[in-house]
Amino acid sequence: MFQSLIRRTVLLSTVVAAPTLAQVSRRAIDSLPLHIPNEFEKRSAGNITFIQLRPVGEFQKNIGFGYGANGTYLFRLDRAGTLSLRGDLALASYGEEHFDAPLSATVGGRIEVRVSTRNYVLPLSIGPQLMWPTGTLRPYVNVGIGTQLFYTQSGIQGTGDEFDFANTTNQSDWTSTWVAGGGIYIPIAKSKGTYIPPHVSEDAPMQRIETNILLDLGVQYLNGGRAQYLKPGSIQDLPNGQIRITPLESDTHMLVVRLGLRISL
Repeated sequence: MFQSLIRRTVLLSTVVAAPTLAQVSRRAIDSLPLHIPNEFEKRSAGNITFIQLRPVGEFQKNIGFGYGANGTYLFRLDRAGTLSLRGDLALASYGEEHFDAPLSATVGGRIEVRVSTRNYVLPLSIGPQLMWPTGTLRPYVNVGIGTQLFYTQSGIQGTGDEFDFANTTNQSDWTSTWVAGGGIYIPIAKSKGTYIPPHVSEDAPMQRIETNILLDLGVQYLNGGRAQYLKPGSIQDLPNGQIRITPLESDTHMLVVRLGLRISL
């Protein structure tokens, strides 16, 4: 009898409290700092790719392959993403040299530093991209205009350290370029997160946001103009701490081979 009374009391309390608990739970969820993507974010996508630079023509006679990374921003001009505005920024090193030397004549050979000289190219471009937006294989093509910055930097670090504690830009130059390329996106993963929009009615349905991850395989041709640049051996050390710099000059045409990921909503 006593146990039956307890069960009835618990059941009655649950029935009476359920709507209140549900309302409190809903309000608690609505009060969470949930981020709802706006239209700009929904139309945005980002790529991060590893790249190999392959010089072409006269440029190929002067330097070898370069390696680095490229970041891409895409803004879909239509909801499906068939047409997008694309911006690319890359940084690649195409040659370096190192040697060890005493820190100073006063200290002598007790403390040595490593002198490193690295040659970089920084391509930047913007233009439209056309893509097939659905399917297992999603081909795309893009064109653009931009610039290429060449610079050489020397730095010193302790022989037991990983980072430079002093550096100098030995030479820099830039030139304009136009870009044409293409590739394939391959969907490899999709994640779903459930959220409830704040400031809506209690009966508003729950919505889902998806994060899509695609493999990016592509190649671009950069038709760079004439520029001056250095390569390993272009800087010669002279007595009394002086140096002689012998720059090279040519057209700077190159292929950029890309492998990486694209992330979008």
